[in-house]
Amino acid sequence: MKWKLIASIFLGTVLLTTLSLRPAKTLSQETPQPNSQPEMTFVCASDVAPPTTYAYIPGKVELQPLMSWYSEYLLPGDSAAALCQQAAQKLQSKYNEQQEYLLASNWTDEMWKVCMVSKEGEDCNASSSVYLFSLNSSYQSPRCLMEGIQPLQCPRSRGKVISLPGGSYTPRWWIF
Repeated sequence: MKWKLIASIFLGTVLLTTLSLRPAKTLSQETPQPNSQPEMTFVCASDVAPPTTYAYIPGKVELQPLMSWYSEYLLPGDSAAALCQQAAQKLQSKYNEQQEYLLASNWTDEMWKVCMVSKEGEDCNASSSVYLFSLNSSYQSPRCLMEGIQPLQCPRSRGKVISLPGGSYTPRWWIF
């Protein structure tokens, strides 16, 4: 079963409006454009618990938290600090390329695979997708990671769906 979460779920409405990832003004421009997007830098704060990936917009007082890397969401052997840094670098690279993207995820029994896609409705199997990271399948990890939800409050992922053949089913013990 594939679960798709687009950027509005992952990064929230604030991030989408702030980070539509359209071309930012270049250093050579002297006058600001009326509707130009602010320049942005993606950073990782690995010295906090949990490590957190932020978006920094010059002139803004607060950093926008994007991903909180709780160890419970990670695959065995993965480092929260390393994933935090890698995600910040990949997001910055895509932003610097001035390409719009959405985030998507695919769920398997073993893990969540999170990637960047260019069109709504695409998933991580699309040829143009860019792999970001993988997470533990025990939780609804991508959503909780993006919304900063602590593991105790994060809903668990359900197992495989069991399907029964069509038609009416009457248990043998049912007497009516």
